[in-house]
Amino acid sequence: MAAARPQPSAPFASRELNGELLLDELVDLRNAQVAQKHLDDLVRALHELEGSRAAEAVVRLKQLAANRFSSQPAVASLLVRWAAKLKSEVDVGLLVAHLERLALVSAMLGALRRGAERLPKGGRA
Repeated sequence: MAAARPQPSAPFASRELNGELLLDELVDLRNAQVAQKHLDDLVRALHELEGSRAAEAVVRLKQLAANRFSSQPAVASLLVRWAAKLKSEVDVGLLVAHLERLALVSAMLGALRRGAERLPKGGRA
C-alpha cells in the first residue's frame, strides 16, 4: 500500500488562495503603498524557507516580520497572518509559491499601470 500523500491544510487547499485572496492581498499592499522592491525582497527571503519544517518556517516568518519588514507594516502583518496558518511542510511550499505569485502579479500590474499612464488621453466618440 502506497503512503498517503500529505495534504495541505484548509487555507492552502482553498481554490481562492491564488484567486480572490491574492487579489485582496494585492489591494491591501497597494493601499499601504508597499513598493515592488519590498515584495521582491520578500520573495528572496522566502526562498530560504523552502524545505523547512512548518514549525521552523513559522518562527522564521515571524522573525522576518519583526526584523526585516518592520518598516513595512502591511508586509509584516501579511507574514504573521500566514505564519499562523502553517500546519505542515506542504503548506510551506504552497505559501512560498503563493507569495511569489503575489509579487509577480504586483509587478505585472505595475507595468500595466505605467503603460496606461503613457497612453494619450483623449475624448472617445
